[in-house]
Amino acid sequence: MARLVAVCASKVRQEPKVELPEGTCVEGKGLEGDSHFGIPGRPLSLLRREDVEQVEVLAGFPFPPGSLAENLVVEGLPDLAVGDLLEIGGALLRVAEKGKRPEEPHSYDYRGWCLLPTVGFFLEVERGGVLRPGDEVTLKR
Repeated sequence: MARLVAVCASKVRQEPKVELPEGTCVEGKGLEGDSHFGIPGRPLSLLRREDVEQVEVLAGFPFPPGSLAENLVVEGLPDLAVGDLLEIGGALLRVAEKGKRPEEPHSYDYRGWCLLPTVGFFLEVERGGVLRPGDEVTLKR
């Protein structure tokens, strides 16, 4: 079973996201209170906990939730494909993109590390809902 480890947001781009006790996703908009809220295409970002753990070993230090600019950290998910649906806390999220296009710069890193361009996923909100750490994550293909 996959589960939501963390929900994170920041009001300003270029600043690390902070872990929240819960977050509200709004259909077509993203995560309330986040700097990407309302930006079309990919208002939410997700990292798999397993990918973060691999990089922590290489880096030699931990990456706190949100430090890599991700909104959601989920453990127990297989690799995702564009179009996959994730149901979390009543919300339905669709994978819009894996990683970033090679020509698109990534403007944020944590101590020299960034994962969203290579192993991150960008999501759109198909149905809103409240997300809380510990929520079960159901993959629908």
